[in-house]
Amino acid sequence: MNTYNGIDFDKKWVTEGITDQTIQWAKGFGEYLTKRDDLKPMTTSQLRRFFGEVKRIENDFEKNKQDVHMLLPMLAYAAGRDRKTKIKDFENSMRPAIESIGENDKNFTRFVKIFESVVAYHKYYGGE
Repeated sequence: MNTYNGIDFDKKWVTEGITDQTIQWAKGFGEYLTKRDDLKPMTTSQLRRFFGEVKRIENDFEKNKQDVHMLLPMLAYAAGRDRKTKIKDFENSMRPAIESIGENDKNFTRFVKIFESVVAYHKYYGGE
């Protein structure tokens, strides 16, 4: 599921540039992750664990760019461990973004900004 606020995730946001639609998507996705339905909301600590790894890579992208590829198995592991929260939806929605990065520093920077937007809206909508 990659559609939030009626907007489908677009890989061009990572490869070409962030738009107003990107922010609306991130807003809808961040809010979705905080809502309780069949699954429990995604916790702030789950988001922060992944966010910490992203920021570590960002700190020295040239040295750590090969670690971008390891974000996918990291997410898969987290989703496999927890079937009660929305982390699987998080994995499914972030996978196309991560796959779009490659080892391109500009793509990674745009990915980080999109992810930061999701984290911000998760917090705004009451993520715990």
